[in-house]
Amino acid sequence: MSKSANNNFCAFLGKHDGSYLVRLGGNIFSAKLSLNFTPDFDNDFAGGAQELPFNWYSVRVQENPHSDFRPITKEELSKEWFRPAFKRVVNYHRTLERSARNSQTSRYSANQRIAYKNGR
Repeated sequence: MSKSANNNFCAFLGKHDGSYLVRLGGNIFSAKLSLNFTPDFDNDFAGGAQELPFNWYSVRVQENPHSDFRPITKEELSKEWFRPAFKRVVNYHRTLERSARNSQTSRYSANQRIAYKNGR
């Protein structure tokens, strides 16, 4: 079984204009996050750039595919399952993006690096 953040209740729908789109239950939630450490959203700070604390009221909600996004309400935020489920799905995909960004190949080929080191 592969590790995934998707199940029948929640699914990652993709990224649009820097916002992560997540289906939780019957609604689609959208939040704009960078790959940098974000207090109140990420658990562990491993160094590097740090954003401002995450504002949960910046989350947008779409109730059906034909409606527009609206701000999240206090009632939706007060549901005990919402924050952990949303964070789990978004952080899983942010981790994948970070690892893909950090594993990019070098600008120089192996022969170019060897020639540079030998020339010093």
